[in-house]
Amino acid sequence: MLRELFLATRPGNSAIAAIGVFVGFSVALNSIAFMQPLAFAMLAAILVTGAGNIINDYFDEKTDTRMWKKNFIAHGKISADSALLASALLFGAGIIISLYINSHALAIALGVSALLVIYSALMRQRKFIGNLVVALGTAMTLIYGASIAQSYGTIIFLAASAFFANVAREIIKDAQDIKGDLGEKKTLPMLIGFGEIKKIVLGLYALALGFSLAAWGIGLMTGIYFIILLAVSALLFANSYRLCAQKSFGAAQKYGKYGMIAALLAFIASVI
Repeated sequence: MLRELFLATRPGNSAIAAIGVFVGFSVALNSIAFMQPLAFAMLAAILVTGAGNIINDYFDEKTDTRMWKKNFIAHGKISADSALLASALLFGAGIIISLYINSHALAIALGVSALLVIYSALMRQRKFIGNLVVALGTAMTLIYGASIAQSYGTIIFLAASAFFANVAREIIKDAQDIKGDLGEKKTLPMLIGFGEIKKIVLGLYALALGFSLAAWGIGLMTGIYFIILLAVSALLFANSYRLCAQKSFGAAQKYGKYGMIAALLAFIASVI
């Protein structure tokens, strides 16, 4: 069962959260540096993200059973009680570690943990609001990293870019899951037509790129590699939108994630 609990934390997503913390700290510091508070923050992000994934599986058990999605609780590999205990321990560990960084980090860890629980437990019938919560949680990994240096001026632009790109990905995911979510959740694709969904996704990707460009335009980000990687990000977002318009939602989500990774690399390239 320990193996299944580990996999239920979605180690890949947790690793991305840790990378987000590293990027946030590096951009805030305007240089690459490794120190103990950064290691603590990256570990805390892994723990809180893993806890959020487990608690989401706990509340999504019924839906995921119907859709045969990867959920170890739904398929009887993990008991519900074990999942709740593991999630609580991970949340607690992440918050305690944050206590040893500074008060800003502690406040962010507490806030994000609360949001992840509220999202999973209470927003099933308001999933269109939940999309904003999930995207905010992703963006907060960058701000959490910046909280180590307590410098937020530049990172706000990258966090905004990550927020809008991830809202787009969440909406695309809901469009893919619409049949399985019927009767269990209320999502944006259930409320409005697909034509409107396409417009919203396009607008969100445009906003994501716009905030990154704004950081360059006012001189916070510099260098040719920033522009090159941002152009790559734009192409990936464009392909994600194209695939979404063709209703290839799974591939659209992947390219949306790749586009966000390229944007993160652009910001890192600017501080190297």
